[in-house]
Amino acid sequence: MPPWAIQQTRTMSVSNRAHHPSDPEHVSLPVQKDGLGLPLSALRTPSWPPSPDEDPGLLSFPLEEPGPRARNPRNLPSPALSREREEEEEEEDEEDAAEPEGLRSEEHPSQFFAEAQRLREQRLLLDEEVSVGGRIYGVHRVILAAVSSLFRGRLLGGGGPRPPFSLDVAPTGWEAVLTFAYEGVLGPAPWGDVQAAAEALGAPRVKAAAQRRCQGAGNSEKDVKKPSQVEELRENLRSIELLYREGVGCDLELEAGGCRLQAACLAELLESDELHVQEEFEAFVAARCWLAANPETQESEAKALLRCVRFGRMSTRELRRVRAAGLPPPLSPNLLHQLMVEAEVPGQERRREPDRALVVIGGDELRSDMALRQPSRGVWWARAFHCGVGLVRTVEWGRLPALPSPGRFRHGAASLTGSELYVCGGQDFYSHSNTLASTLRWDPSQEDWEEMAPLCQARSFFSLVVLDGQLYALGGRGNGVALNSVETYNPELNVWRPAPALPAPCFAHAAAVLESQLYVSGGCSGTDQYLASLLHYDPKLEKPGTLLSPMGIPRAGHVMAALGGQLYVAGGVGETGDLLSFEAYDPRTDSWTHLAPLPSPHVGAAGAVLQGELLVLGGYSHRTYALSHLIHAYCPGLGRWLCLGTLPRPRAEMPACILTLPTVQHISLVPTPHQTKPAG
Repeated sequence: MPPWAIQQTRTMSVSNRAHHPSDPEHVSLPVQKDGLGLPLSALRTPSWPPSPDEDPGLLSFPLEEPGPRARNPRNLPSPALSREREEEEEEEDEEDAAEPEGLRSEEHPSQFFAEAQRLREQRLLLDEEVSVGGRIYGVHRVILAAVSSLFRGRLLGGGGPRPPFSLDVAPTGWEAVLTFAYEGVLGPAPWGDVQAAAEALGAPRVKAAAQRRCQGAGNSEKDVKKPSQVEELRENLRSIELLYREGVGCDLELEAGGCRLQAACLAELLESDELHVQEEFEAFVAARCWLAANPETQESEAKALLRCVRFGRMSTRELRRVRAAGLPPPLSPNLLHQLMVEAEVPGQERRREPDRALVVIGGDELRSDMALRQPSRGVWWARAFHCGVGLVRTVEWGRLPALPSPGRFRHGAASLTGSELYVCGGQDFYSHSNTLASTLRWDPSQEDWEEMAPLCQARSFFSLVVLDGQLYALGGRGNGVALNSVETYNPELNVWRPAPALPAPCFAHAAAVLESQLYVSGGCSGTDQYLASLLHYDPKLEKPGTLLSPMGIPRAGHVMAALGGQLYVAGGVGETGDLLSFEAYDPRTDSWTHLAPLPSPHVGAAGAVLQGELLVLGGYSHRTYALSHLIHAYCPGLGRWLCLGTLPRPRAEMPACILTLPTVQHISLVPTPHQTKPAG
């Protein structure tokens, strides 16, 4: 039976005024366990004192310079707003859209198709000829396959040159489709010609674009919602990527086994602070393998390469392994001894500074003494990850403005654009009556949180995700009852609206978006049974839920995240208690694969994806109710878990988000006591 199905009553000593610890008066109250087997208080929402985890020693998130603020959706601008102001805001939006985010370039789709159009104009790499109205058009088959099922079929039929094939459509309609494939817009052509060409080519997006243009001809522009040219090109590029993943249209295979990695390149990698290894010994192994494969290497070059290995960071155990491995011949053993002697002083730590901020919001302490327990108001962000001598790993934490009193747990958090935080729902105390519907918002230009429109339904143990520029709150529990309701938040209107319901109630589940598709996994049913289900939820459908291949084991209180074209599910609790199992779902094959298990229990943990790794943060053990302060990261390339350090304080039942760091000058951070603790 799930822990949250237990509804036993027991008596324990609880402060009658838990929110006033100085009050010496205590009474004995009957306390009921909540859905996680934790005590429920009969008290109403208390008025908490300031949260003890508001640590003034943690530096603030870098605030943006004061500037034009986004329009408050609750105070929509007057129609009399000058066109000059609108043009200024449009220019700012265009500048923001052009700003690259990490390794992602918003301009890439446009640049890609501009280059494809240039190749077409120069008649380079063309593999298809189409005859329309007596004229021969040369095209790239894969570009047309991104919008046309007819060309996709020809691509599946194999490569190689083929004789031109004829299309019985109007040239204007065909050229409109061609322009859409290469430029993301329809060429000037009669609506009927475009419709006929779209039908003949199996191009539904072209047909939809033509219909929108036809409808927009008699309406004002604001009444017709249509994707931008960049969005259309991004969708074209996404279709090409899917073809590539299926191996369709690939005409070149590269083999990397025979390639040699030059020492200068390897030295640069080993010297980098951001090299991500479990132990420094792995850096030595990489250098040794290269030297063994290149016995002609001069000793001076080998010495320069090995000096990039930080022997001073190694533990005694690692140094023994280095001595046991030695250097490959013909290098002298004295060279290794010399380098190790030089590095007797503890070496420079490796320090990773992600280009985005990992943010952890609120949570619960899970203390048995109700007088000492309270939801956290703390909001922290990870500035850097340190790896020092041996396996000592720490995280450099900063703080964001604390949540309004009294804090919350079992809530949802998400960012619509990567530059702001939305926090909604959850609980601020341990009874069902303390379930919240409020929504809070913060961005780096604000000094504090602002309250937005509340949820339609107070809920906890739910999932909050971003899909198509809107927030979706799925399922959960309200007043102790499992919910199947879904609601969606429009940030422009600042309003929550009902969305199509889930097929069945569930709570303590997980949700993630992979390639613009929303998935819901596991959780607990309305009858308190653990679920192994994986659901594809499409809010555009009247019956939005489609069941896919189930997980290998039923679970709840777990994390799920999308990474590298797959869904990863980790941890949680099941019929047997704590789950360490970890599995990945491939939507192309509708199948699950079991991977390396978690090193320790993480029930009610936070999950996030940062720099190509799945992070699982905090949580607790259902067997012992011991909180976890550990941060474990799964690296798909390594196929294993690494410990990155610890949270500022042990917490459970909290979410994590990824925010883009503002483009302001960074300041040096002063180490705090939290940064001196080993990972454990």
